[in-house]
Formats: sequence, C-alpha cells, structure tokens
Amino acid sequence: MALDKLLKESAARLDEILKQPVLARVDPAALAMAETQLKQRIADLDARIAALIARRDTAIAAFDAAIAGDKAERDRLASASPPAPPVGAVSTRRAAAKATPKPKPKKKR
Repeated sequence: MALDKLLKESAARLDEILKQPVLARVDPAALAMAETQLKQRIADLDARIAALIARRDTAIAAFDAAIAGDKAERDRLASASPPAPPVGAVSTRRAAAKATPKPKPKKKR
C-alpha cells in the first residue's frame, strides 16, 4: 500500500510540474537582452563581412596591377629588336690575343 501511495503522490507531483509554465520565471528584460545580443551579433557579422570584402578587393587590385606590369614588360621585351654589335668591334683574333697575357721579357743584369 505504501508503494501505491508513493506512486500516486509522484504522479500528482509530475502533473503539477507539467502544468507550470516553463518561462514563468523568465524576466522580460532577459528576453529583450537575448534579442539585443542577436541584433548585435548580426551587426558584428555584417561589419566583418564588409571588411573582408574590402580586403579581398584590395588584394585583387594589387594582383591585377602586378599582372599588368609583367605583361607590359613582356610585350616591351618581345617587340624590342636584338642589340646591334658595337661600331668598330674588335675582331675575334685581336680580342683573343688581348685576352692572353704575353710573357714579360727578362731583364738583363
């Protein structure tokens, strides 16, 4: 009998707990704070997204400028004529003769 009485009391207590509103103790200010935090987080994310987009655009512009500079240099080098030999160039025999040192004559005593 004691067990039946305990089960009935437990069932009654559970029914009583289930009938209580879940948010009865939540303060309206606490609910407003959650909404405020949500709005603040959204604003923070919007600002971060805008900053990341600006950084991306800056990086893309820097790469585009570097690519354009390299293409311009390549085009300039491709269209340039090869260098002409100097006027009055030394013949290869004379250049080779100048490159090899002559033995110095020995001094007489």
